[in-house]
Amino acid sequence: MANGKREIWPNHTYEWPDISISIILGCGSITSPKENTHPNEQQADQEKGATHLLQIIITESAHLLWVLRCKRVIREKTHSNREIRSRWQLAIKVRLTDNKITATKIKREEKFTNLIKATWEPMLHKLEEPPENWLNNSEVFSR
Repeated sequence: MANGKREIWPNHTYEWPDISISIILGCGSITSPKENTHPNEQQADQEKGATHLLQIIITESAHLLWVLRCKRVIREKTHSNREIRSRWQLAIKVRLTDNKITATKIKREEKFTNLIKATWEPMLHKLEEPPENWLNNSEVFSR
């Protein structure tokens, strides 16, 4: 998997925002710049997916920063760049897996499944060609 947001963000379509404490605290309310235009249903799904991915990346990154800072301050543990990258990649993989399980086993509604596909497919295609039926495939990443 990629090293960070720059490698997974489908930036050819949606611009990455300047991250600030306000963006982090309010990321549950954030939307992609084009989400409210809704030219057609497929594009609206893609825009909602971009918003969902943006929220996931921001919240997972902020949570990881908080956890690593607590370990550094309380336990006086230092973290290598490789360890930080690995932990971030794991957090993103866990979210992808959770979304896949929710879409295929728990909340098997077409609208939710379309959101999950629209959230993760642009990122998966940017990293590598995903398997044909990646949503039902237990292994998505080969790296």
